Amino acid sequence: MLYRDVKRTLIADISSGAVPPGGALANEADLAKRFGVSIGTVRRAVDELVADHILVRQQGRGTFVGKLDRERFMFQFFKMARRDGPAEFPAVKLLSWLKSRATQAEARLLGLVAGAAVFRIDNLLSLQNNPLMHDRIVLDASLFSGLTQAQFEQRAGTIYELYQMAFGVTVVGAEERVQAVAVSQDSAELLGLAVGSPALRIERIAFTFDQKPAELRVSIVDTRDADYVSRLVGQSN
Repeated sequence: MLYRDVKRTLIADISSGAVPPGGALANEADLAKRFGVSIGTVRRAVDELVADHILVRQQGRGTFVGKLDRERFMFQFFKMARRDGPAEFPAVKLLSWLKSRATQAEARLLGLVAGAAVFRIDNLLSLQNNPLMHDRIVLDASLFSGLTQAQFEQRAGTIYELYQMAFGVTVVGAEERVQAVAVSQDSAELLGLAVGSPALRIERIAFTFDQKPAELRVSIVDTRDADYVSRLVGQSN
């Protein structure tokens, strides 16, 4: 068995809930015995899952399935930061919630058939009480069956943490497309901008395991006092 097979099986364990968010992974010796491979092969698979932020190593304690808490959200998914201070977690206000049908474009991006049931959620994100970002989120209703407005609005942690803990949907990565746009009237009013002012549009498709789309999010961002910050982590040449 190659390390990729070990990695694939560990992902299956995590996605099935056999090892829940925050749960401890078996030690490397036990995993090597289970898979009939060397500890080095197991370690390579685990190293890649750590690099993918699916697993987290804790010194002296072991390796655990990562939770989509505030720290990870800020590191991996929230890319906006004010210029006059350190990065901070945004305040989120729910603007609207409804269930409807996916457009052809939305269905294509989420891997659905046109007209499939979706949840539509509008949020306003603020930093230091200043509106920064107007989010429009589209979710496959079958993937989040039973999700309610009260459950979404009263969540204790991040949105992605809710997906993970309540529905077993772990967001492991995302693809973003960024462009400059002229802000529309609805976003302009929310962000305190004049209609037609320049703004940043971020289209994000968040993926769960095996590159399955979990969420489509379009964000309109006021960049007068904030920047889009890309955090690149890797080894130097």
